[in-house]
Amino acid sequence: MDDPAVEPIRVRELRGDEGGAWRVVTRDSRHYFDLELGTVTRVRGAGAPPTINDRTRSLRSIDTLRVGARGRWTMYTDGWDEDVDFFWAQTSLVAAIEAISRDELPGADGVVPD
Repeated sequence: MDDPAVEPIRVRELRGDEGGAWRVVTRDSRHYFDLELGTVTRVRGAGAPPTINDRTRSLRSIDTLRVGARGRWTMYTDGWDEDVDFFWAQTSLVAAIEAISRDELPGADGVVPD
C-alpha cells in the first residue's frame, strides 16, 4: 500500500470484524486501527487539540465508524479504576477509511508520532 501507483482499498464502514490494519481519516486527525491486535491509535493533525487517546489503546467496541458520519468507539483503560470503566472517542466526520499495511501503523518503524 506504500506504492503510489496502487489505489488504496477504501471501504465505507468498519464494524471491527474485518481484520487487518486501517487508517481512518477525519478533519483533524488520523486514527489507525489494528483489528488483528484489537488496538487503535490517534495521531492528531496540526491544530487538533491533544486528548487522552493520543496513543495506542486496546479497542473495546466500535459503535459507529462510517464515511460521512462521526466516528464513535470505546477503548479499555490501562488498568482497573473505580471511577472510569472505559475511554471513548468521538470524532469529526469521517472522510475516508482505507486499508493499510501493518508497516504503516504508527510505531511500526520504531518512531511514534507526537
